[in-house]
Amino acid sequence: RLSRRGRTIIFSIHQPRYSIFKLFDSLTLLASGKVLYHGPAKHALEYFSSIGYECEPFNNPADFFLDVINGDSTAVVASKEDHRPVDTGKVAEDNVDSSVVDVLHQKYLSSSLYQSTKEALGKVELGRGSKQRLSKLEHEITYANGFLTQLYWVSKRSLKNLIRNPQASIAQIAVTIILALVVGAIFFGVKLDRSGIQNRVGSLFFVTTNQCFSSVSAIELFIRDKKLFV
Repeated sequence: RLSRRGRTIIFSIHQPRYSIFKLFDSLTLLASGKVLYHGPAKHALEYFSSIGYECEPFNNPADFFLDVINGDSTAVVASKEDHRPVDTGKVAEDNVDSSVVDVLHQKYLSSSLYQSTKEALGKVELGRGSKQRLSKLEHEITYANGFLTQLYWVSKRSLKNLIRNPQASIAQIAVTIILALVVGAIFFGVKLDRSGIQNRVGSLFFVTTNQCFSSVSAIELFIRDKKLFV
């Protein structure tokens, strides 16, 4: 529902089931920093079948791709048995295991999917025109919304968090009121003379120091929201 309203949603799925996987438009498979497949998700099984990795019936495609990349699928085991040399021992076995990602990467580089992606990227590069002097504006970080818009939404979110967690707000208000009463009682009835000026300086110093230390509690917001941001 949110996505249909024009929202961009980013989320993580651990081993998605087929009913979720079939909703994917494009699929990118990565391993050890190498691209093993990039293209339409509905053509992924056909591509792997063309390079010798057949998905078993009733097997989840997402699990199948992970098994192939990790070298655990029956298709990979079968290819090992077909290409294993005689009397080579365990060293050859380890070499085959470590080369699964390299083989898949090389096959992708020689596929038509890679060529079409490379051509599309080439057109984008040509569309940018010849490289001339880069202005300073191109190096500056720009945002889709202005500062006031960002400030409004961040403030609104913080206010909602305060409303949803009233215990902390009530505690801060109570502490402020108590300290105000204590300071007011200590410095009540200060005279308008030299000692009164010194007393007022002391009260201002105490209030300012208290405000500085109380504002340190705002760091908790950064610590708590940092995990969500990352």
